Amino acid sequence: MSAIDYHLKPALSYEQQLEHLKTAHNLTILDSDSALSILHKVNYYRLSAYGIGLKKDSDPEKFLDDITLDHIFRLYCFDSDFRNNIVHIVEQLEIQRRTQISYCLALKYGPEGYMDVRNFNDKMKRQGGSVHSALIKHFRNEVSRCKNLPFVKHHLNKYSGHFPIWAATELMTFGNIVSLFDIMKPDDQKEISSLYETTPGHLKSWMLSLVEIRNICAHYNRLYNMPLKQTPFLYKENRKYRSKQNKVFPVFLVIKRMLHGNEQWESFLRDIDVTLRKYSDVVNLSFMVFHKIGRKYSLHRLILSNVL
Repeated sequence: MSAIDYHLKPALSYEQQLEHLKTAHNLTILDSDSALSILHKVNYYRLSAYGIGLKKDSDPEKFLDDITLDHIFRLYCFDSDFRNNIVHIVEQLEIQRRTQISYCLALKYGPEGYMDVRNFNDKMKRQGGSVHSALIKHFRNEVSRCKNLPFVKHHLNKYSGHFPIWAATELMTFGNIVSLFDIMKPDDQKEISSLYETTPGHLKSWMLSLVEIRNICAHYNRLYNMPLKQTPFLYKENRKYRSKQNKVFPVFLVIKRMLHGNEQWESFLRDIDVTLRKYSDVVNLSFMVFHKIGRKYSLHRLILSNVL
């Protein structure tokens, strides 16, 4: 087998990067010292993703006139603050799911009922093997990996490695929790989804969307102007806010519904509003599929219209 012929781009010094950005990409550098400071802090490869949507149609290698490195860096800073806003509320929703699912399974099947596949409508994975067996295997691996955590050590020593469901779910990922919900019996799924006045199918889609958002935030990946793989089911009154290239706005509608528009939601919305105002000079709300009301994209107008 012959080796693939490829040529990686040569490494450039920070000064060479600046020159390349100016000459090859038409990026405006207002202050060289400030620009060098930015490149020292954030790899331009990471920054470059925030230039999507800011290039010329006639030459996609070149930025629009007057787009600066500071502009792109501020988008990066906005995205960091925005992710920090949203990850806290997703964390609360994740903890609620763990609590509700473990409560339901514990009362109905006992502390270790989750270990018995007969208490679930098990499914086969595409790669082979059952979902339930994969979840239990992952759980046992986590017990081994986290054996020095106080609560894990406690159950290993005092209960010979037996974990009740309310402790076991603490060692499961959010994705594991969604998979566990997916194989719960229909009546058990309905018990959980009724807490949100929705169907099991809708709740699963909402949870999958939140898992994707959480993973993006956990790995410091871009959320601004980022197409998402998971499309949450929306009710009829909100379907006009879906997009072929789904982004973050529909998830806001899901979060509001799951929190019943409570004080947590209001606090979250205030934090988002502060962040958007702080970076209003660079953020394009349409890139997150915030929809037009009147002639403008505006979070404030969406709030006033009771969409958010």
